[in-house]
Amino acid sequence: MYIALFWAFIVALLVACLSAFCLLLAYKLGIVELLQVEGNEFISKMAHCDFCMSWWLSVIISVIIIIASGDVAFLLLPFIATPIARRLI
Repeated sequence: MYIALFWAFIVALLVACLSAFCLLLAYKLGIVELLQVEGNEFISKMAHCDFCMSWWLSVIISVIIIIASGDVAFLLLPFIATPIARRLI
């Protein structure tokens, strides 16, 4: 039981690090600023919120992991990874 929780936390940390890296890269390349200026109202508001963007990136990464592994339990990863990614940004 403890080993499964340990690995779940490790995967959540990896998802959080990948999400934070993607966000920082998007800031560096100017993609976030482009979304803030050129996006519609919803996209513009979401691009101003780091928490929102890290949430959706974590969801996308989790869906990719679910497709690759076939384990639906990974759907809970964004709830753990998003606050960690927010702290990393």
